[in-house]
Amino acid sequence: MNEPTYNSAYYKEIGNFLRESYLDYSFTKGTLHEVDFLVEEFALPKGANILDIGCGVGRHSLELARRGYQTTGIDISDGFIEVAKNVAQKENLTATFYANDARELEFENTFDAAICLCEGAFGLAGDEASHRKILKNIYQSLKPNSTFILTALNALMGIRNADQKNYDPLTLTSTHHEAIKNPNGETREVTFYSTAFTYRELKWLLQDAGFEVINCYGCIAGDFRRKSLGFEDFEIMMIAKKG
Repeated sequence: MNEPTYNSAYYKEIGNFLRESYLDYSFTKGTLHEVDFLVEEFALPKGANILDIGCGVGRHSLELARRGYQTTGIDISDGFIEVAKNVAQKENLTATFYANDARELEFENTFDAAICLCEGAFGLAGDEASHRKILKNIYQSLKPNSTFILTALNALMGIRNADQKNYDPLTLTSTHHEAIKNPNGETREVTFYSTAFTYRELKWLLQDAGFEVINCYGCIAGDFRRKSLGFEDFEIMMIAKKG
Protein backbone atom coordinates (compact mmCIF):
# COMPACT_ATOMS: atom_id res chain seq x y z
CA MET A 1 0.00 0.00 0.00
CA ASN A 2 1.39 3.42 -0.98
CA GLU A 3 0.99 6.04 1.69
CA PRO A 4 0.07 9.56 0.56
CA THR A 5 3.01 11.93 0.71
CA TYR A 6 4.11 15.38 -0.48
CA ASN A 7 7.30 17.09 -1.55
CA SER A 8 8.64 19.03 1.42
CA ALA A 9 10.38 21.50 -0.90
CA TYR A 10 7.01 23.24 -1.23
CA TYR A 11 7.89 25.32 1.83
CA LYS A 12 10.94 26.87 0.17
CA GLU A 13 8.76 28.84 -2.23
CA ILE A 14 6.42 29.90 0.59
CA GLY A 15 9.32 31.17 2.71
CA ASN A 16 10.89 33.01 -0.20
CA PHE A 17 7.58 34.80 -0.76
CA LEU A 18 6.77 35.56 2.90
CA ARG A 19 10.22 36.68 4.07
CA GLU A 20 9.83 38.94 7.14
CA SER A 21 6.02 38.83 6.84
CA TYR A 22 6.33 35.44 8.54
CA LEU A 23 6.61 37.44 11.77
CA ASP A 24 3.05 38.71 11.27
CA TYR A 25 1.70 35.31 12.35
CA SER A 26 0.49 35.27 15.96
CA PHE A 27 2.46 32.13 16.83
CA THR A 28 5.73 34.05 16.36
CA LYS A 29 4.99 36.59 19.10
CA GLY A 30 6.18 34.56 22.09
CA THR A 31 9.87 34.33 21.22
CA LEU A 32 11.19 35.87 24.44
CA HIS A 33 9.24 33.47 26.65
CA GLU A 34 10.19 30.51 24.47
CA VAL A 35 13.88 31.38 24.66
CA ASP A 36 13.62 31.86 28.45
CA PHE A 37 12.46 28.24 28.60
CA LEU A 38 15.18 27.00 26.24
CA VAL A 39 17.96 28.71 28.17
CA GLU A 40 16.73 27.22 31.45
CA GLU A 41 16.31 23.75 29.94
CA PHE A 42 19.73 23.69 28.26
CA ALA A 43 21.58 25.15 31.27
CA LEU A 44 24.57 25.91 29.05
CA PRO A 45 27.35 28.48 29.63
CA LYS A 46 27.44 31.58 27.46
CA GLY A 47 29.33 30.94 24.25
CA ALA A 48 27.89 27.45 23.77
CA ASN A 49 27.05 26.44 20.19
CA ILE A 50 23.35 25.87 19.45
CA LEU A 51 21.90 24.51 16.19
CA ASP A 52 18.47 25.71 15.02
CA ILE A 53 16.88 23.43 12.41
CA GLY A 54 14.12 24.98 10.30
CA CYS A 55 14.98 28.36 11.79
CA GLY A 56 12.68 30.41 9.55
CA VAL A 57 13.69 34.08 9.84
CA GLY A 58 15.86 33.17 12.82
CA ARG A 59 13.75 34.42 15.70
CA HIS A 60 15.08 31.84 18.19
CA SER A 61 18.68 31.85 16.90
CA LEU A 62 18.85 35.64 16.99
CA GLU A 63 17.44 35.89 20.50
CA LEU A 64 19.78 33.18 21.78
CA ALA A 65 22.68 35.08 20.20
CA ARG A 66 21.54 38.25 21.96
CA ARG A 67 21.93 36.32 25.21
CA GLY A 68 25.50 35.35 24.51
CA TYR A 69 25.26 32.04 22.68
CA GLN A 70 26.76 31.14 19.31
CA THR A 71 23.97 29.98 17.02
CA THR A 72 23.70 28.36 13.61
CA GLY A 73 20.35 28.48 11.82
CA ILE A 74 19.38 26.24 8.92
CA ASP A 75 16.34 26.69 6.71
CA ILE A 76 15.28 25.50 3.27
CA SER A 77 14.16 29.02 2.30
CA ASP A 78 16.79 31.39 0.92
CA GLY A 79 14.43 34.29 1.59
CA PHE A 80 14.08 33.45 5.28
CA ILE A 81 17.84 33.04 5.63
CA GLU A 82 18.52 36.40 3.99
CA VAL A 83 16.20 38.12 6.49
CA ALA A 84 17.95 36.39 9.42
CA LYS A 85 21.42 37.26 8.11
CA ASN A 86 20.47 40.92 7.74
CA VAL A 87 19.34 41.14 11.38
CA ALA A 88 22.44 39.32 12.64
CA GLN A 89 24.70 41.66 10.69
CA LYS A 90 22.82 44.79 11.78
CA GLU A 91 23.04 43.79 15.47
CA ASN A 92 26.55 42.31 15.20
CA LEU A 93 25.38 38.98 16.63
CA THR A 94 27.26 35.66 16.78
CA ALA A 95 24.60 33.99 14.65
CA THR A 96 25.33 32.23 11.36
CA PHE A 97 22.65 31.19 8.87
CA TYR A 98 22.66 28.75 5.95
CA ALA A 99 20.05 27.93 3.33
CA ASN A 100 20.03 24.13 3.36
CA ASP A 101 17.72 21.12 3.50
CA ALA A 102 17.66 19.52 6.97
CA ARG A 103 17.96 16.12 5.28
CA GLU A 104 21.36 17.13 3.89
CA LEU A 105 23.23 18.37 6.97
CA GLU A 106 26.92 17.43 7.14
CA PHE A 107 27.87 18.63 10.64
CA GLU A 108 29.51 16.12 12.97
CA ASN A 109 29.93 16.42 16.77
CA THR A 110 29.78 20.22 16.45
CA PHE A 111 26.99 21.59 18.65
CA ASP A 112 26.25 21.70 22.38
CA ALA A 113 22.47 21.71 21.85
CA ALA A 114 19.87 21.75 19.08
CA ILE A 115 16.32 22.93 18.55
CA CYS A 116 13.70 22.16 15.93
CA LEU A 117 10.60 24.15 16.82
CA CYS A 118 7.19 25.13 15.46
CA GLU A 119 7.20 22.65 12.56
CA GLY A 120 10.61 23.83 11.43
CA ALA A 121 11.58 21.09 8.95
CA PHE A 122 10.26 18.24 11.12
CA GLY A 123 6.55 17.82 10.40
CA LEU A 124 6.97 19.39 6.96
CA ALA A 125 9.36 16.76 5.58
CA GLY A 126 6.84 14.61 3.73
CA ASP A 127 7.46 10.91 4.18
CA GLU A 128 8.69 8.83 7.11
CA ALA A 129 12.16 8.34 5.62
CA SER A 130 12.68 12.12 5.41
CA HIS A 131 11.66 12.65 9.05
CA ARG A 132 14.03 9.88 10.13
CA LYS A 133 16.86 11.41 8.12
CA ILE A 134 16.37 14.81 9.78
CA LEU A 135 16.61 13.27 13.26
CA LYS A 136 19.66 11.22 12.31
CA ASN A 137 21.41 14.32 10.94
CA ILE A 138 20.66 16.30 14.09
CA TYR A 139 22.02 13.45 16.22
CA GLN A 140 25.21 13.40 14.16
CA SER A 141 25.56 17.18 14.47
CA LEU A 142 25.56 17.14 18.28
CA LYS A 143 28.39 16.54 20.70
CA PRO A 144 27.93 13.67 23.20
CA ASN A 145 25.60 14.47 26.15
CA SER A 146 23.98 17.34 24.23
CA THR A 147 20.29 18.15 24.54
CA PHE A 148 17.84 18.30 21.64
CA ILE A 149 14.43 19.99 21.95
CA LEU A 150 11.82 19.14 19.34
CA THR A 151 8.24 20.30 18.99
CA ALA A 152 5.77 18.58 16.67
CA LEU A 153 2.05 18.79 16.06
CA ASN A 154 0.01 16.76 18.55
CA ALA A 155 -1.94 14.09 16.67
CA LEU A 156 -4.44 13.73 19.54
CA MET A 157 -5.52 17.36 19.20
CA GLY A 158 -5.40 17.17 15.41
CA ILE A 159 -7.70 14.18 15.20
CA ARG A 160 -10.22 15.73 17.59
CA ASN A 161 -10.43 18.89 15.47
CA ALA A 162 -9.82 17.42 12.03
CA ASP A 163 -11.65 18.45 8.90
CA GLN A 164 -12.03 14.96 7.47
CA LYS A 165 -11.84 16.24 3.89
CA ASN A 166 -8.39 17.69 4.51
CA TYR A 167 -6.90 15.22 7.02
CA ASP A 168 -5.23 12.01 5.91
CA PRO A 169 -5.79 9.26 8.52
CA LEU A 170 -2.88 7.18 7.19
CA THR A 171 -0.17 9.78 7.69
CA LEU A 172 -1.95 12.19 10.10
CA THR A 173 -1.20 14.95 7.61
CA SER A 174 -3.47 17.96 7.26
CA THR A 175 -3.81 20.00 4.08
CA HIS A 176 -4.52 23.69 4.54
CA HIS A 177 -5.15 26.31 1.84
CA GLU A 178 -4.37 29.92 2.68
CA ALA A 179 -3.76 33.33 1.13
CA ILE A 180 -0.42 34.71 2.28
CA LYS A 181 0.94 38.24 1.96
CA ASN A 182 4.54 39.34 1.40
CA PRO A 183 6.23 42.56 2.66
CA ASN A 184 5.20 44.36 -0.54
CA GLY A 185 1.52 43.64 0.11
CA GLU A 186 1.26 41.06 -2.69
CA THR A 187 -0.86 37.99 -1.98
CA ARG A 188 -0.62 34.39 -3.15
CA GLU A 189 -2.73 31.30 -2.63
CA VAL A 190 -0.65 28.45 -1.19
CA THR A 191 -1.15 25.00 0.29
CA PHE A 192 0.42 23.91 3.58
CA TYR A 193 0.99 20.27 4.51
CA SER A 194 1.64 19.47 8.18
CA THR A 195 2.15 16.03 9.70
CA ALA A 196 1.17 15.34 13.31
CA PHE A 197 2.60 12.71 15.66
CA THR A 198 1.80 10.81 18.84
CA TYR A 199 4.17 10.77 21.81
CA ARG A 200 4.88 7.08 21.32
CA GLU A 201 5.72 7.61 17.65
CA LEU A 202 8.09 10.48 18.42
CA LYS A 203 9.75 8.46 21.17
CA TRP A 204 10.38 5.54 18.81
CA LEU A 205 11.69 7.83 16.05
CA LEU A 206 14.06 9.62 18.43
CA GLN A 207 15.30 6.39 19.96
CA ASP A 208 15.86 4.88 16.54
CA ALA A 209 18.02 7.92 15.67
CA GLY A 210 20.12 7.25 18.77
CA PHE A 211 18.58 9.70 21.27
CA GLU A 212 17.47 9.00 24.82
CA VAL A 213 14.11 10.63 25.54
CA ILE A 214 14.29 12.58 28.81
CA ASN A 215 10.92 14.34 29.01
CA CYS A 216 7.74 15.11 27.11
CA TYR A 217 5.54 18.18 27.58
CA GLY A 218 2.39 19.57 26.08
CA CYS A 219 2.87 23.02 24.64
CA ILE A 220 1.74 25.75 22.32
CA ALA A 221 3.82 28.47 20.69
CA GLY A 222 4.53 31.25 23.14
CA ASP A 223 3.70 29.07 26.15
CA PHE A 224 6.61 26.68 26.64
CA ARG A 225 6.41 25.11 30.11
CA ARG A 226 6.72 21.81 31.89
CA LYS A 227 3.14 20.54 31.71
CA SER A 228 1.77 17.08 31.11
CA LEU A 229 0.70 16.35 27.55
CA GLY A 230 -3.06 16.59 27.03
CA PHE A 231 -5.61 16.30 24.26
CA GLU A 232 -5.87 20.09 24.05
CA ASP A 233 -2.17 20.77 23.46
CA PHE A 234 -1.37 21.98 19.96
CA GLU A 235 2.17 20.59 20.07
CA ILE A 236 4.21 17.90 21.76
CA MET A 237 7.60 18.94 23.09
CA MET A 238 10.24 16.21 23.30
CA ILE A 239 13.40 16.67 25.36
CA ALA A 240 16.07 14.21 24.21
CA LYS A 241 19.74 13.61 24.89
CA LYS A 242 22.55 12.32 22.71
CA GLY A 243 24.37 9.61 24.62
